[in-house]
Amino acid sequence: MVDFGVPVKIGGVWINPGDLLHGDQHGVVMIPHEIAERIPDAAGSVAADEQRIIQACQAEGITVERLKAAYKFVRPNAY
Repeated sequence: MVDFGVPVKIGGVWINPGDLLHGDQHGVVMIPHEIAERIPDAAGSVAADEQRIIQACQAEGITVERLKAAYKFVRPNAY
């Protein structure tokens, strides 16, 4: 270790102490502090939408048409 509490450049992006980051297998994004308080509600909404899709997939007699209808319900602007 050379130093700590200083900005670092990772993958061409500067990361500063105190920055809010989210990382997963797809990469890392920086979340502006001014929207941080909205993240729990947004995450809950995404989780609820994903649960609808999962339930549709697990339903007896699932068809491509029923899956498309469930997807369209949670993402109406995707089509």
